[in-house]
Amino acid sequence: MPIVTISRGSLSGGEALANRLSQKSGFPVVGLEVIKDAATHYGISESAISQKLKQGPSVIERIIGDKRRTYMIALQSALAERALKGSFIYHGLAGHFLFPEVPNILKVRLVAPLAQRIKSVVEKKRLTEEEAVKYIENVDEKRKQWTKFLYDVDWTDPMLYHMVINLGQISLDTACGMILYALDQPEFKDTPEKTKAIQNLALSSQVKAKLALDQRTMGMELDAEANDGKVIVKGKLFTTVAPLTTGTQTTKAYITEIAKDIPGVKELIVDLN
Repeated sequence: MPIVTISRGSLSGGEALANRLSQKSGFPVVGLEVIKDAATHYGISESAISQKLKQGPSVIERIIGDKRRTYMIALQSALAERALKGSFIYHGLAGHFLFPEVPNILKVRLVAPLAQRIKSVVEKKRLTEEEAVKYIENVDEKRKQWTKFLYDVDWTDPMLYHMVINLGQISLDTACGMILYALDQPEFKDTPEKTKAIQNLALSSQVKAKLALDQRTMGMELDAEANDGKVIVKGKLFTTVAPLTTGTQTTKAYITEIAKDIPGVKELIVDLN
């Protein structure tokens, strides 16, 4: 199940590349519908997810944390569930960050000359060139802020990707050819390890999402790891704002109650400190 993630600056040609690659490979394109899937499955406002992830974090949010982490967990869960169904090309928000520890996923970084991006913004947004420059700078800065806030990385760092493609230098067809050639190499072939990693990610992210969205555990610093149905939930007995008023045993009972009915959870271990 080849999976390609495309990271790009605003109006850098990411959607066009994804669609052309889909035509040539037969792999479906996944984008904004992942937000809809997350919203539907977890009962979150679709517009709330979209808006939160477009905004840069405020000073207060950087200090105490906010719902962006919850939304990204929900998105990760939706994307992992989609990965269980087979191959796809993802050009949405932070796809390359949403598959930690999953091998054989081709991560592509797309860049384009500023003049080319300005032209696209002017045509699509009906802005002046000066307004287009400000728009691009604003969107790119916000993306940089929230990826730093959520993952503590610089999303423009080429070391995060397998390929960096400049659409100012090559055509979409050539870019597709490069990606398809890479997908045919041993590093990106399907393996039992890749399938297992995706299954484990889908289960662990679903557990994390349920815990992050439940009023009894919302705001707690909880993480979950899954391995063949065995799930380990680790965390601290406080929220991002203040210590919990409930004790360790009560909180463990909440976590157990929330997680026990999730399909695929065969064994649950809760480790709080």
